[in-house]
Amino acid sequence: MNVCSLLLDQWISPVVTGDRPPPTEQFTLTPVTNNTAVMFGGYTDNGCSNKLYMISFTKTSVDILEVHNPGESVQWPKERYGHSSVLITTSSGPHLLVVGGSTVYDAWLLDINKRKWKELIYLPVNVTYRYYHSLLVWSVTPTTNWIIEFGGSDYTTYSDTAVLELRYTSDNDWSTSVIPLDQYQDQLRRRILSDWENLRTEKQLQIFQDCLQLQRERVFYQEQLQKEIKEKEQIQQDRDKEQQQLLQKKAILTQQLDDATTLLEQAEKDKSCVKLEDYEKLKVKVAEILEEKTLVEGKKQIITEDYEKLKLKVAELLEEKEEQCLKEKQIIIDNVQNLKTEISEKDKVIAKLTSQVEEQSQNEEQIITG
Repeated sequence: MNVCSLLLDQWISPVVTGDRPPPTEQFTLTPVTNNTAVMFGGYTDNGCSNKLYMISFTKTSVDILEVHNPGESVQWPKERYGHSSVLITTSSGPHLLVVGGSTVYDAWLLDINKRKWKELIYLPVNVTYRYYHSLLVWSVTPTTNWIIEFGGSDYTTYSDTAVLELRYTSDNDWSTSVIPLDQYQDQLRRRILSDWENLRTEKQLQIFQDCLQLQRERVFYQEQLQKEIKEKEQIQQDRDKEQQQLLQKKAILTQQLDDATTLLEQAEKDKSCVKLEDYEKLKVKVAEILEEKTLVEGKKQIITEDYEKLKLKVAELLEEKEEQCLKEKQIIIDNVQNLKTEISEKDKVIAKLTSQVEEQSQNEEQIITG
């Protein structure tokens, strides 16, 4: 294998790794990116081939990966040589279009990313019954490509031109049609205006849907925010109620402690009036009340700390939700603005293309009448 480096203006013999194909001729090698290409078909010592290779290039090496045919479980084109291929670029990724070839008369489209073939049917014989022909792709709009086919053979030599329209539809499928050469200009003008108008309608619909989504999200976040606020308020009310109950219990215990302390002090003054057994019981009672009071005060302290933490958490949560809502709102607003800008640019392109087509049509009419 030899590769010509256009930058260095010289041929190099790179290091080849991976699945090296056998000596092959009359195959197609179609560039996909600056350093990748797709090789399909050709003629080998064993006859026609329908093997598919993904090739990656570096400055000094070539890596080749064969994509194996799974068999009858999937669609796969038959062996061929002398066919033609072009790269079709769509929003769903790059596709390889293969038309004609010796011993077969059909057309196939390969989704390069998914490595999946699809046969294009219902094409006229003047498109598919060719080999040694040339293909040229013209991207008319983002969804429409015109494939210009010229020359070739089918036991006889062709010198005519065929124009195949390949459209990527909204349901992720493809449609094909042949453009008569005598309707070339008219069909071109109609297709440009139609596709760009559809694209503008889709963009406007997208803007409307984004606005609706923004409103739904705003309502959703507001409802969630109100729900969380109510939940936090309920928790706060429960905490307040529990704290109030503890304060009441503390007041009762304080009163009991004061009464017991008074009795204890009185007993200390007049031990002769109180039995020793009653005096000891009174001391135990006072100790129990003091212990319970300590527990109540500790629990109150915990509740107070939890209450303060809860207030901080509620404030942080409200701030976080509000900030998140504002960010998402701004993202959608930016997307809507970008879509509006894109539609405006597309409108300018439509106007320019329409003007060019009309000017060209007028020039042709002047030439004909002249």
